[in-house]
Amino acid sequence: MSPIVSSLSLSLLLASTGFAAPLQGSFSSSITQRAGSYDLARRGSKAAPPVTGEDFVFDPSYAQAEIQRVLSKYKDAAKIIHNVQLPAHLQDLLHSAHLLSDAIAPTLDAAFNGAAIQDVAGARQATMPLIDNISGNLDVLYYGPMSIGSQNQRMTVDIDTGSADLWVPVNCPDCPHPGYQSDKSSTYEETGDDFSVQYGTGEVSGVLAQDRVSVGSLVVDNQYFGAVDHESDDFNATPNDGLIGMAFSSVASSGKPTFFENLIKANKVAAPLFSLHLTRHRTTGSTLCLGCYDSSKAVGPVTWVPVTSMTYWSVSMGGVQVNNNSVAMPKGLTAAIDSGTTLIY
Repeated sequence: MSPIVSSLSLSLLLASTGFAAPLQGSFSSSITQRAGSYDLARRGSKAAPPVTGEDFVFDPSYAQAEIQRVLSKYKDAAKIIHNVQLPAHLQDLLHSAHLLSDAIAPTLDAAFNGAAIQDVAGARQATMPLIDNISGNLDVLYYGPMSIGSQNQRMTVDIDTGSADLWVPVNCPDCPHPGYQSDKSSTYEETGDDFSVQYGTGEVSGVLAQDRVSVGSLVVDNQYFGAVDHESDDFNATPNDGLIGMAFSSVASSGKPTFFENLIKANKVAAPLFSLHLTRHRTTGSTLCLGCYDSSKAVGPVTWVPVTSMTYWSVSMGGVQVNNNSVAMPKGLTAAIDSGTTLIY
């Protein structure tokens, strides 16, 4: 395996598509300037389903509203992708990821030749079972458990590859979920800095904090996260406590390394990649695999696609095929692989 191809990776496995398409980072060196703040859009579980009635009539208003949320989320994406300046911790991470990938290249080769990484990599991986929040015929969001604090308090988080901040409600009596009880953790500390994320439909705010965060056997001490004490009403109908952003920290509102970046930096994962297996219309069966890829969840050979920048999981999109009909895209079109968005547009 070539070192230039070995780097941070996202492996996105869609159960309904019948193919595997892991994304591999081959990052541009022309990135020059960091953007400041980012508006993110949430999928609204309150929205009416697009197909209603016994006659299954399609209502375009849902799709139109969803498109507006996506446009809001990515309204500054072109500027961010082409002009963001990588923070020092992310530049260091890129270097360490190359070294880590070189060291585990035989493991990757074995895994992608038919064996799952968890079968050959030992304990440096963790699988988070995900719940599909279904509304009508829609898969609204996928969320799973993680532990925070010295007492390993269980919190559920929405898995979002289109953002890069981790947050949970903390001592928030007005939030829709009880949240994290910071007074029960001996390792909880607040930094004194404000934390806020403005979404296309809703917002959260609080303070930036640090504590022990874990998924399975993978642990990060002093992980930065948003200790949220205010959530807008848009979150009232969501079943999850908080959200974990799986994009690059260059687009994090906090400006701090993500949970997964810290795992890579500390050499706690067998491979610098994570994978998502997302079912359709099934409450259980979806998984997030950190440091691993399960080949049993995919059909066909692995296809590696270069990531165009260390911001979103952005890739060049040359065309779309629907029912064996191909449609070419304009040259230079960039697409973001986003588990927090419910459509392709």
